[in-house]
Amino acid sequence: EASVECFQATLVRLVSLLNGCILIDLSAGFVSDEKPKERAFEMELIDAEAFDEDSLTAFHESDQKVELIFQWIQGLVVEACNDRLFSVSQPIVARVFQELANGMVCYHQALKIAKMPLPFPYVQSVELILLLHWIITPPLMCMWVTSPLWTGILT
Repeated sequence: EASVECFQATLVRLVSLLNGCILIDLSAGFVSDEKPKERAFEMELIDAEAFDEDSLTAFHESDQKVELIFQWIQGLVVEACNDRLFSVSQPIVARVFQELANGMVCYHQALKIAKMPLPFPYVQSVELILLLHWIITPPLMCMWVTSPLWTGILT
C-alpha cells in the first residue's frame, strides 16, 4: 500500500515537472538567447521539494530536460511493473508506453512550430492587410448602413 502511494506521488511530481518544462520550452518561441529551461521551477509544480539532490543536479545539468524527465517516467513505470505494484497485463502496459511516446511526438511537433519564425514577407503582408481593413471598414459601413447605431456595431 505504501509503495503504491509512493509510486503515485512520484509519478504526479514527475508529470507536473514535465508539464512545466514543456510549457516553458514552448512559450520561449524562437528566441535563442533566452534560457527557458532554467526557469522550469518558476512554474507552479506539485511537491517540487520532494526531488532528491542527485535528481535535481542531473536535471539542472541536462540540456534535454524534457527527454530526461520522460525517461524518468518510463523508468518509474517499468520499475513499478517489475515490483508488481499494479496487476495490469503486458499489452496494456505497452499501450501506456505508446501513449507516452505519442505525447512526446506531439511535443516535438509543437516545438517545431513554436521555434519556426514566420517569414518576414508574410508578416508584413498580414500587417498591411490589417491596416487597410482598419482604414477602409468605417467609411464603408457609413455608406452601406443607414443607422448610426448599426454602423458603430458593425465597425
